[in-house]
Amino acid sequence: MKASRPPTHRLFENIQVIGLAFGLTLAGGCGSNASTSGSGGTQGTGGATSGSGGSSTSTGGGNPGSGGKVGTGGAVGSGGATGGSGSGGQGASTATGGSSGGASTGGANGSGGRGGSTTTGGNGGGTVPTGGSSGGGATGNGQCPTNATFCSGFEDSGLPTGASYKLNGNPTTLWTTDFEVTTAQHKSGKSSLRVKPAEEAGTSGSAYKMLAVPAPTDVFWVRFYIQQTDMDLGMPLNNNFAAAVASDDPNESTRVEFSEDVSITLRTDDGHIARPDGYSRDKPFTLPKGAWHCVEINFNGKTNQHSLYINNTNLIVDAVLPPIKTGALKMFRFGFSPMHGPSRSVYYDDVAVAPSRIGCLP
Repeated sequence: MKASRPPTHRLFENIQVIGLAFGLTLAGGCGSNASTSGSGGTQGTGGATSGSGGSSTSTGGGNPGSGGKVGTGGAVGSGGATGGSGSGGQGASTATGGSSGGASTGGANGSGGRGGSTTTGGNGGGTVPTGGSSGGGATGNGQCPTNATFCSGFEDSGLPTGASYKLNGNPTTLWTTDFEVTTAQHKSGKSSLRVKPAEEAGTSGSAYKMLAVPAPTDVFWVRFYIQQTDMDLGMPLNNNFAAAVASDDPNESTRVEFSEDVSITLRTDDGHIARPDGYSRDKPFTLPKGAWHCVEINFNGKTNQHSLYINNTNLIVDAVLPPIKTGALKMFRFGFSPMHGPSRSVYYDDVAVAPSRIGCLP
């Protein structure tokens, strides 16, 4: 007769069977690494795809997914328990202007990607700039409208981009001989352009001193702020002009002037002068000294009709001023050319040239 096994041997076999079953269960449900639930990528760019269930041989979660992908949520393992579900991918908290972060559906929702604070309005939000500055100003009735072909607020000491210096004298003369950027006066920003009087020490001595910029078309607008601190602008003097439009570069070319000729005027010569309606040589229109005045002029080289606005008031409407010589209006100039009267400083700020009306500053 075969001897029966001792009870302790059967207990040991039972432990082995239980252990093997338990091991199979762990292998199917938790995976070989059996780590904690997978977490979304810590710096995902906008929240990636949702978590997918882990296969029977996948790792449940594992290391953080690169690029913001979610951890693999364990599906039901073959032969055993359910793997831990991965948490949703977290949207990038520092995404710069990206699209909105998609919420994960495989676990906890990933937080949406946040648009950068200086983005241009990504789908995920973010502060939209309220008109980026160009030379210190906003678009539309600002210092530099978007369609301006020339614009300067004279905020640095260099010759404004697009401008050239004109005088009756040596063409190699430095522009700072007759002009300076100064903080003594300004309409906006911190500085303006001063035209030095011819009598000031160190100047060229030229009566005619201008900065010239190209006109965009035969029909265009200019806007500038002007101030005199020594006397009113438009005093009963003869033909001192501050700004002009011309057919080409030389001083002798076709020219329509913004001038003081016993009043503020638009003129081409002594026979063609337009004054504000209701004003004359006996009743001049003047601009008080010590204050900034917004001047807008619509030059029309096709019809030779020109209009003047000062401080948002239309003072001269479509004045017909035949040019001295025929030719398209190609250059706009600003500065000062005194023919008569005492010496004075003339200040400019926020000068702009554009194909359409610019408007005064708010």
